[in-house]
Amino acid sequence: MGTRSGSSWCCWDGCRKMLCRDKETSKKPADRPTSSEPKSSVEAEVPPVPKAPVIVEEGEGAAGAGGLSKKKEKRRLARKAREERKGEKKNQKHANALASALTTLSKALPAVEDSVVNDNNDDDEENGKLRARLCAAFSVKPRYRSLPMAFGAQTEEGHKLLQTVLLRPAKYDAKFLPQEYSLLHKLWSVLGGDCLKAGVVDVGAGNANCAVLAAALLGVTVICVERESPREELRAEMQLPPELRPRVIRYESDIEDFDTKQLKEVAGQFGLERIVLMAKHPCGIGVDRSIDCVQRLKRGSVEVVASIIATCCCNKLTADDNTESRVREYCTFYEQDVPAHFRGEQGQQNLERAVETLSRCSAWRTTAKSLGNGVLEEQLEWAELFEDSIQSFRLRRLEDIFGASAEIRFAPSQCTLQDRCLVSVQGTELPAGVFAHESTQDPAFMQQLRKAAEELLKISGPLDCRPRGLKSAKFGFDYTEDVYMEPTSD
Repeated sequence: MGTRSGSSWCCWDGCRKMLCRDKETSKKPADRPTSSEPKSSVEAEVPPVPKAPVIVEEGEGAAGAGGLSKKKEKRRLARKAREERKGEKKNQKHANALASALTTLSKALPAVEDSVVNDNNDDDEENGKLRARLCAAFSVKPRYRSLPMAFGAQTEEGHKLLQTVLLRPAKYDAKFLPQEYSLLHKLWSVLGGDCLKAGVVDVGAGNANCAVLAAALLGVTVICVERESPREELRAEMQLPPELRPRVIRYESDIEDFDTKQLKEVAGQFGLERIVLMAKHPCGIGVDRSIDCVQRLKRGSVEVVASIIATCCCNKLTADDNTESRVREYCTFYEQDVPAHFRGEQGQQNLERAVETLSRCSAWRTTAKSLGNGVLEEQLEWAELFEDSIQSFRLRRLEDIFGASAEIRFAPSQCTLQDRCLVSVQGTELPAGVFAHESTQDPAFMQQLRKAAEELLKISGPLDCRPRGLKSAKFGFDYTEDVYMEPTSD
C-alpha cells in the first residue's frame, strides 16, 4: 500500500477505494474506537462514492424508468429501420405494379375526345385521361361504392329463424347464413311471393345448403346442376325428411351442357311452370357460362322469369383453378355486345389485352383486406373500376335477355368480399323487394318462413348439415370421428 498526503489507496476484491482521514476527529479521544468496537466502523463513517447518474432523454428509447441500454436501443433502431425499408419496398412494388397495369391498359384502349376527359378528370391529368378512356370504352361509370346495399328484409329476425332450421358450426353460420338469407329473400321477391309450381336451377349448388333452405322454407323445387356432386354424407338434401327430399334434385352436368331439353324433362316430371336461375359465387368464367345458360333456357318452352347471380373472382378470368386463361372465352361471349372499337382483328386483340389486365388486377380489391397486404388506396380504386368494367358486359347482356337488371351488394363485407350480385327479371322494373335491406319490412315473407320452419321442426327437428368427416381450424370444428366438437374458448 502506498500513501499520499490526506489520503490512502488500497485494493479490495479488485476494486479501488479512497479512504479519507479526518485529522481533527482523530485527535478526540471520545471519537476513537474502543478495543470492543470493530475496526470496520471507521470505514463505515466514510461516505459512499456516488454513482454516475443515468440520463434518459425524452422521446423514443425511454422505456421504463431506466430506458433501454445502448445496445438494445441500437438494435431497436436497426429493426425499425429494416421495417421501414421493407415497407418502402412493398409500397414501391405495388406502385410499380399499378404503373405497369395502367401502361398496358392505355395501349389497349381507344382515345377519347377532350370533352369526355374533362368530364371525368377527377385526379391527376394522366390518370384522369386513362380513367375517362376506360369508362368510355366499356360504357361504364365507377359505381361499386355507390351500389345499393340489399341484404334482405328484417335480417335480424330472419337470421335467427334460419339458425333454428340448420345445425351447423357457429363460424360457418356466421359466414354463410347472411348470404343464404339474402338470396332467399331475393328469390321470394322475383317470384312475387308466389312459389307454387316454381323451380330453381341452382348452378354449382355444392353441398346444397341454400337449395335445402329454398325447398324446405319456400316450397320450391330446386334442380342442383353440378359437374360433380359431393359424397352423400355432405349433401344437405339427405338430411331432409322423406316427404321433402324430392324437392331437391341432383343433375350432374357442366352448366354449358344443361339446355332446354333437360329443363323440360325435369319441369314436366315435377310440374314446374316458372323457373329462376340462381348461382351463388360461380368463379370467373362460371358467371358468364351461367348467363349464357339462362339465355339458352329462355328459348325453351318452360318460362324462365328471373336470374340471381352472385358473382365471384373476376381475377380468375386470367387464370382459373387449372391456371388456364378464360379471357378469350369471356370476350367471345360478348362479341356481339362490344363497342365498334373492339371489333375486327385488332379490336379483338385490344379487348383481350384490356380484359386480361382488368381481370388480373381486380384481385387488388379483395387482397386489400388480407393481413400484411401493401395494396395502395389508388390500386383499390382502380380495382373497383376494373370490376365495374367487367360487370358492365354481363349487366347489359342480362338486360337484353330479361328487360330489367341491376347490380347490388347482397351481403355484409365481413361475410364475403365477393358481395356483387346481378338480379334480373322479365319486364321493365325490378320488384322493390330485391332492394330490401335489414330493417325493411316484409310480413308475408317472414310469415312464410315462420310457418315452414315450425312445420319442419315438428317433423324432423333442425337439419343436421354439419360437415361429416371434415375438420376446419378456420371454422372451428372437427367432425372427423362422427363426434361433433367445437373448440372451447379459453
